[in-house]
Amino acid sequence: MAVVASVLVLSACGNKTNKSASDADSVATDSLAADTIEVKVDKHTEAYLRARVDSIYHGKQVSRDETYCTTGYKEVYKTASDLAEECEEIFLDYDHWTNSQDDTDFTCEVGKISNMSDTTATVKINAKNFGKRYNVVLSMRYERNDWFVDDFILTDGSGEKQTIEDYIKYRTFYQRFALNDLLYLTKYYFQSAKAEKSGLNFIYHDSVSDEEMDYDEYVYGRDIYKGEKRELGHEICKSAPHAFYFSMSIDTSTNGRLYFATKEDANSFYDRTSRSTPFNFEGRRIVVKKQPDGGSFLVQERFKDKSTSTMFAIHRPTRADGFYMVEVEIYV
Repeated sequence: MAVVASVLVLSACGNKTNKSASDADSVATDSLAADTIEVKVDKHTEAYLRARVDSIYHGKQVSRDETYCTTGYKEVYKTASDLAEECEEIFLDYDHWTNSQDDTDFTCEVGKISNMSDTTATVKINAKNFGKRYNVVLSMRYERNDWFVDDFILTDGSGEKQTIEDYIKYRTFYQRFALNDLLYLTKYYFQSAKAEKSGLNFIYHDSVSDEEMDYDEYVYGRDIYKGEKRELGHEICKSAPHAFYFSMSIDTSTNGRLYFATKEDANSFYDRTSRSTPFNFEGRRIVVKKQPDGGSFLVQERFKDKSTSTMFAIHRPTRADGFYMVEVEIYV
């Protein structure tokens, strides 16, 4: 008959032996013959969870994000990380495990465990870094037969994961908008269903008369609506800081303008698209040629004989009408 032993592991961040829960299991097992013992550990106790968190901070040197975070958190983090790389920016400028930018003097111990159920728990880490005492708060989730970090609770009580999801929400659309989308709008502005393949929504089409000329205007955008008090004006929804729209005016010539709510977004679009590598659009080879002054670049069609035809020029963003405008000079 096998002997059944129940193992209770007590630990703290200051554990000098650095034994994790798995270490404790192996020690207990080795004390008796392998064929005469079956070890059962109750992983739904505060004692076990305390040991688990201690092993995260004082165990073997591994990638904590990859090893100790939930599947859901890792998926969100990777999406944001990929976006940030495309945008050439940093979406988190600190180490969430220590809630600091420099952890060379970081020490900690596991503090209070609260709100514990079979699947979730909150663990407070009592931390010290460069003489300052503070807390790191972990939201834990039980999955894959153990406890993993599902979120890092910020000082205002909000979750870091929500901050990352907000980053993804605001960055995904304008980051994705590229020359291919702009080509759709400049070619199909008069066919709303087809133009919307660019990802922008059709806002309206106006036939406008002023003192000098008559012209048509087509507007596509994100979180943009037409202002009521101005004949030809636009407003950005206040709840959408990354809103932008494309306006194309048609008279004796054709002019397009991209209006962004923020300077950051306008510059990001310009810098990204100016570095576009050659690609195909509806059977045409599209290339980008930077201008010597650095203030604009040309979008051209390249033919098999290596000659080119300029389709439009895109100019560096300027401040205009409360927005940041990227002028698109269309060649017809």
